[in-house]
Amino acid sequence: MNVTRSNFLDATAEIERLLPSVEFVAIDEEMTGIFLPGLQEFIGDAPSTRYSKMRKVASNYSIIQFGVALFTKEEGSENKFVAHAYNFYTFPETGAVNMEASSVHFNSKNGMDWNTWIREGVPYVTREAAAKLKLQLFPEENTSPAAKRIQLTSTFDIENTDKAIASLKEWLADEGQDQKELEIITCNAYLRRFMHETLRESFPDLAVESRPTKIRGLSTMVALRLTAAEKVERDARIRAEKEAELTMKVGVRRVFAALANSKKPIIGHACLYDLMFALSHFEGPLPESFSDFKKSVCDLFPSVYDTQLLARSDVLKFKSDSGELQPRFKSFALGEVHRVLREEAEAKRADGMETVQITLAEGHEKYATAASYHEAGFDAYITGCAFAYMARHVPAEEGEKTFKGRLVMFRSFFNVNLQGEDELVTDGAYLHTRGLTGRNATEFTEILQSILKKVKAKPEGSDMEVTLDSSDSFQIRWVDDDSAFAIFPAQSGDLVLRVCQHVQEAGGHVDGLSFMPGKEFFQAEPQTADLAEPLKKKARTTE
Repeated sequence: MNVTRSNFLDATAEIERLLPSVEFVAIDEEMTGIFLPGLQEFIGDAPSTRYSKMRKVASNYSIIQFGVALFTKEEGSENKFVAHAYNFYTFPETGAVNMEASSVHFNSKNGMDWNTWIREGVPYVTREAAAKLKLQLFPEENTSPAAKRIQLTSTFDIENTDKAIASLKEWLADEGQDQKELEIITCNAYLRRFMHETLRESFPDLAVESRPTKIRGLSTMVALRLTAAEKVERDARIRAEKEAELTMKVGVRRVFAALANSKKPIIGHACLYDLMFALSHFEGPLPESFSDFKKSVCDLFPSVYDTQLLARSDVLKFKSDSGELQPRFKSFALGEVHRVLREEAEAKRADGMETVQITLAEGHEKYATAASYHEAGFDAYITGCAFAYMARHVPAEEGEKTFKGRLVMFRSFFNVNLQGEDELVTDGAYLHTRGLTGRNATEFTEILQSILKKVKAKPEGSDMEVTLDSSDSFQIRWVDDDSAFAIFPAQSGDLVLRVCQHVQEAGGHVDGLSFMPGKEFFQAEPQTADLAEPLKKKARTTE
């Protein structure tokens, strides 16, 4: 379902009605940009360094589409889901809208309706702006200390307002007349505020409304003589109108708040940027520190799951084929992950086996017959479908312990852990090496193995040849042309320290190579451009 200004109120009401009964919510976004000129991300970035770069991007660009898909189990079934998919076009009412050319081309190629975005996009505000809007529309609900009352100083203003109040008192006292309305005064906004303050204090039950005149800035204040029933009806109508106005002005922030208040699991695919953009535009400015950001996410959404991280895990990465483990996915892009899992489910169903079934609810059939990759609503829908299929492979208790709050950080040595210390993608003891320009992996391996043999050698004079065992094995992960990590088994941390100590004792270099424990490398100051290769653009979903 595409959601624009015309159907936003109905869509929002439906989401709020459905949320208490849903199992989980999947989200996705399309943005006006994900790269800033001069800002490069490096594979060697520590998580906090990468976050500071991503924070600038998420704060600079806007959200074009916000996809939300609600998944509810059919009554009496553990494997049948009904999905409600919403594709919100979002466009701010104020402020700058920055766009990056490559993102514009990418979204245009994938069918973005720019006219709908600009003309019909639903506005959005932050938490603070939403609170201010509410107080403007419902000042009577303001619980903060009252602002200082206006004190008139102009003799002309004092005389005019005194005369208007005297006429009002006289009109109210004559209860026998049939006149239903009295024009109290025509004035500017400053005097209207004074009159409203005065009338609220002196006539708390009086119905007063302002009607604009042909002269800009001037409105006429009108008192209404209403019966008790008429006043109740009028108050209810005005409140409903104000609530609808508030909902429209707050816009997608209301949907975001409803998702946060529900505390339902939030599912995304490589969704770190989705969360950062959502918080930046629907919640408030992103915290400067990565730890504060992670706390903010956990406070709003205690259960977050990343389907790309799940797909990369040993539980789902491989499948058994004739007794041998084979890669399950050709890539970890959303479209490929969803396709494979859907086809596996269809094959099981064809064999008469019980498996996950997902149907789109009435009014949400838009994605039932045609794929719309890179449309936020569709991508949210297939993200949720992928998660439902994945849940069949991962016991709930294990899934919560292993995958809850873990997110992929694109082209990084780390996965994000929202609930604690970020985790290395490949577990092990890391040894960083520099000076590899012009050398290949074989040459690096030979040099490092030579160092390992010297480190493990018997005391001088022994003629026994030193052999390396499994604890000395390592895999190589390149950072750039000049540096790489050798990743040893996790229990080999002491060996890494001994290698570094040996190299230091040899003058700081061996065969032109310098070494540093991985922990020290990641804890160092943010890397400069010569430490790692810039990241290439990533397509998150493909057909």
